[in-house]
Amino acid sequence: MSDTRGAVRISDVVLTFFGVVSLIALAPVFNRFTSMVAAEADPFSALLLRLIIPGIILGILLSVGVSARRT
Repeated sequence: MSDTRGAVRISDVVLTFFGVVSLIALAPVFNRFTSMVAAEADPFSALLLRLIIPGIILGILLSVGVSARRT
């Protein structure tokens, strides 16, 4: 059995870092946009808009996990 099971490559760490930094930088802008649109949208559309940021965070976490498992 090798010791590389569950290992994350440096390229995965760099891409995850830049993904998280860009998410943190754009989250306030997107939240302002969703608050403006939510006033005019129906409740379900407003809910979907507000769930985009948590969905992206989950996507980043899943991507890192799948990448570590594949190595």
